Amino acid sequence: MTVSDIGVLVDTFCFPWTTQHEVTSKWTRYFEEHQKHIRTVYLLEKQKQLIGYASLLYTPEYSPFKQAKIPEIHDVLILESFRNQGYGKLLIRYLENIAHGKNYTKIGIGVGLYRDYGPAQALYCKLGYVPDGNGVTYKTAAAIPGTCYPIDDDLVLWLVKAL
Repeated sequence: MTVSDIGVLVDTFCFPWTTQHEVTSKWTRYFEEHQKHIRTVYLLEKQKQLIGYASLLYTPEYSPFKQAKIPEIHDVLILESFRNQGYGKLLIRYLENIAHGKNYTKIGIGVGLYRDYGPAQALYCKLGYVPDGNGVTYKTAAAIPGTCYPIDDDLVLWLVKAL
């Protein structure tokens, strides 16, 4: 990722449920973290068109991954018109290879629980990811039984895979 990619990312991935300001802030932060080697951002192009992205977060916010030094595949997205063509799998395998090359023995990923995440849930299982055994979190904190949480992107099940 380069600083010149920020504008293209904002233009390509600014969806109706967010604002251009929020998306610009996100990608500016990702670029800064990329420069500091906190995260590495990978962009997927097909015929010079940006069709997806993901990042490898070396110091995850999720405590069990952070404590065990498990890098997290974070924020994976393929444009809808390019889904179900193997690009998500390709991108995840690439990140797994990067982590393995840096001598990590495990890799992790979080997945949302509502219907929109169904294809991702199925893909991660097919790729060998299994629950980490710590249950569901909300905003990376353990969900407390009997407590109500919104069904949104912050309600996550964490998965791991041996490399």
